[in-house]
Amino acid sequence: MKFKKISTLFLAAALCLGVSETKAYAAEKTQDGIRLVISADKTVYDADDKIVANISLENNSGSDITDVTLEGVVPESFHLSDESEAVMRSTYVMSGKSISSELVFIPDKIESKTSEKSDSAEKNDIQELKHTEKIPEDTAENITAKEKTHSSGLKTPLIIAGILLLAAGGVVLLFRTKGGKKGIMILVCVTAAASLSTGQSANADSETKTISVSESVSVADKKYELTANVRFNMDKPDMQAAVEEYYEENSEEIVSVEAVEENDGVFSEKEAIKFMSERGFTEYPLKYDYTIDGTYTDEAEASPESDEKHPMYMTYFVAEDGAVWSVFIVGKTIAANPASYNLESDLDAQVLVSETETLTSYTEMGNKFYETIPKESAVKLKVVDKITNQKLNDLTYEEVIGQ
Repeated sequence: MKFKKISTLFLAAALCLGVSETKAYAAEKTQDGIRLVISADKTVYDADDKIVANISLENNSGSDITDVTLEGVVPESFHLSDESEAVMRSTYVMSGKSISSELVFIPDKIESKTSEKSDSAEKNDIQELKHTEKIPEDTAENITAKEKTHSSGLKTPLIIAGILLLAAGGVVLLFRTKGGKKGIMILVCVTAAASLSTGQSANADSETKTISVSESVSVADKKYELTANVRFNMDKPDMQAAVEEYYEENSEEIVSVEAVEENDGVFSEKEAIKFMSERGFTEYPLKYDYTIDGTYTDEAEASPESDEKHPMYMTYFVAEDGAVWSVFIVGKTIAANPASYNLESDLDAQVLVSETETLTSYTEMGNKFYETIPKESAVKLKVVDKITNQKLNDLTYEEVIGQ
């Protein structure tokens, strides 16, 4: 069995973070109820100092904004640290919510000095190797592991990266798809579910807007401008109402709707790790994106020592045939997405593996759990007795997709 090649990957990182406290050295601009702020950790820097800048956007417009692109412009003679991202995107920011990003700018000459040291160290290493006449070699086992490929023709890390991007970008693709056609996949976590049902009218009811703001700092007596730009669409539809509409239209029955904070059926990080470990899902770390109150945290790894609770967790599993699965905990229910099988399938709906006839999904809009019996036109459920790593390994494409 050969998997289809993925030609394009869409990345939309929903970064619904609380705006951190604005520092003293800041500039801001408010337009149509959208407040854009850029702040620096200080106003005067020495030549070798790093500049730490925080960019934040707060939506007080009374309407949801979508297709948000938040960008920090890198000053001349500086470059971004490896941990920073100059451009951050969000599918939407609800009214009353915010997103923020910290950028660390490093003087270019620091990188040059580091490179010179690395070159020097490398030369010393080469001299030492010549002197000792010991050349490190990879074992056959390591080489095999590095080069191992699956029946899809893609290396496992590349497949995982692809599924990660697809998981983040599926909402964006479906948001831009008209006529209700399947894009890449519908997530168990129905983030921005409104986009799945309002794709036909969203663009018509939106207006693209931009805001820019700059703050001046001094580096070795030379002035630099720290600039932040944001581009977004101002949407008229009520996003939470659209979520409800999505579930109404795509469910045979809505069994229950519960606020996450009022639901006792939520795992702590250590409970979730134990739950997954007992089912054999230990190869990849368990991740989460949201706090118990629905705040987006950016992807973080669960800790076996933590009692913090989260509405949803996710990990990955790679079967012996190379099939890639994403495995979710939503509340205290488990579901598995045969991601690579779904990509290969010509079905109009996504297939998910479940232990029950109902599907529990999470939406950050309202911070709620929805338990539904989905329509087969939206999600096809394959019910098994228990989801374990062995069960997923034994399931074949034909058993899951049924074609």
